[in-house]
Amino acid sequence: MEIYNVKALAFKTLKSIPELRYVSTSYPDKFTTFPTAIYKTTQASYVRNNKQEETDTEWQITIDLYNDKGSLTQIKNKLIAKFSAMGFSNSIGDQDLNGVTRVVLVFTGIVDNTSKRVYQKG
Repeated sequence: MEIYNVKALAFKTLKSIPELRYVSTSYPDKFTTFPTAIYKTTQASYVRNNKQEETDTEWQITIDLYNDKGSLTQIKNKLIAKFSAMGFSNSIGDQDLNGVTRVVLVFTGIVDNTSKRVYQKG
């Protein structure tokens, strides 16, 4: 059984936000392009069947948004809407880094690798 690639889903979702001018899994040497999204995904086996195939995978998507001018609220709200519609829950934090605004979004969910649906623990 193949594990659904949430990392590719995260990239595709981030690239669907036209306001984001830079999307990557690694930090640039210098921040010159804004707004920027740096993201990472982590996964852990959640359920295995009697054949030891991973039927369900727990995923966490962490997105750091940066902007040097203006608010990140519009981008943040678009991302929350998109990932929530898929079934991911979220937590959010923010800070001001000496003139650069940072918003951290963390999306979590369990992906059923058979149906490709997202659900929450419970």
